[in-house]
Amino acid sequence: MSDNFIEEPVILDRTGLRMAAAVEAVARALGGRSGVIYGFHINGGDSNPATNVVYLKDAAGMAPAKMDYANDVFDYGSWRDAFFMPRPCMVKYNGEVDYYLDPDDYSKKEDGTASDVANASYGGNAMMEWGRNGRQIWYKVVPDTDNKSGSVYIADYPADDDFHCWSFINSNGVVCQHFYTPIYNGSIVSSKLRSISGKAYSDLCQNKTASQEIDLATANNVGSDVLWFTECYADIELINYLLILIGKSTNMQATFGNGRYGQSSAASSMLSTGTMDDKGLFWGDDDATHGVKVFGMENWWGNQWRRYAGHIMIDGSQKVKRTYGRQDGSTADGYNTSGSGYLSAGASPGGTSGGYIDKMEFSALGMLPKNASGSSSTYYCDGLWFNNSGTRYALRGGICIDDLKVGALYCVLSDEPSSASWIVGASVSCKPLA
Repeated sequence: MSDNFIEEPVILDRTGLRMAAAVEAVARALGGRSGVIYGFHINGGDSNPATNVVYLKDAAGMAPAKMDYANDVFDYGSWRDAFFMPRPCMVKYNGEVDYYLDPDDYSKKEDGTASDVANASYGGNAMMEWGRNGRQIWYKVVPDTDNKSGSVYIADYPADDDFHCWSFINSNGVVCQHFYTPIYNGSIVSSKLRSISGKAYSDLCQNKTASQEIDLATANNVGSDVLWFTECYADIELINYLLILIGKSTNMQATFGNGRYGQSSAASSMLSTGTMDDKGLFWGDDDATHGVKVFGMENWWGNQWRRYAGHIMIDGSQKVKRTYGRQDGSTADGYNTSGSGYLSAGASPGGTSGGYIDKMEFSALGMLPKNASGSSSTYYCDGLWFNNSGTRYALRGGICIDDLKVGALYCVLSDEPSSASWIVGASVSCKPLA
């Protein structure tokens, strides 16, 4: 086994404070090396997405990544071999990786033989594996004094006590080597929420409430332990930071691809799963027809709203939860649809509901949408819907019938947990037992 691997699981206490053993285990895994810290600062007062992100720490001097639309190829810049790049794989219901996929053609395994990526009878899901060579992804958010600007630091080790690897903590409070996110929009197959290629728009999860989506996702679990759930706030937060990092821009549509938008108002306008199986880990177009693929995952924005756990707004106050247990300092076991026991981040939205985000609020709890008075080419370039009364369960990404508000940071905080429509779906995530 490589010296980089952590051989023993790290268990975090239930008060939310990381135990010293966690730091010691990672230090042992690093073999004494200093590790890497990438950083970026977002100037919330700069409306230009091309200049409002500045690289910090080890990211300084690196070339950003972008889609080369003229030549239909993705330019990784300096980031092709970054430690956080994920791997496509097939994950069994028990949380074990069965095999890895050819990153340039998911219909094949790494060895070139046929994969089960479109096999609905397969006992598992097509997922992206995060965490390479035993290196988890640790990060922290440091707000400026006005909370409207801030810095994000991403490392392969806990550089100080404010760095956390929330996405790697499973439902039993164990820090694992990997976590898994869905390659595809979620489909309903045999009463389970699945991430499988080749499913038509009519198979996509739709017309379900938040509770029904959770039931469909957890139906993937084979025992009492919760490995499978819907997508969750910590994973989405982290991946969006990584997109800003490698793209060095808050206009992620321009950087990676517009995604599918501007289509007719019908479920049939949604893309089937697997349309980008042979497009590599990143691909996009600057039209409104095709989907977008980032970090190996289809339709991270556009096509269909995706509801996710861990982000709820109650009477205008945003609340978040980053771990299934209480390791993040929350007081609730598991995710719920009421926000009970979640951590209060405030950030009451303002501006025009349905407008473009022009302000985020930075805090140790993340970068949350604060105001919608921007445009498709200024500030964050993504949309925000909100209703500052009642309980609102978050949606993300945007839909195929929307305009260019679709994007990685596009957020809906206006829907109740009981809302159900064809434009709203969900997909699965997995945090294995070890």
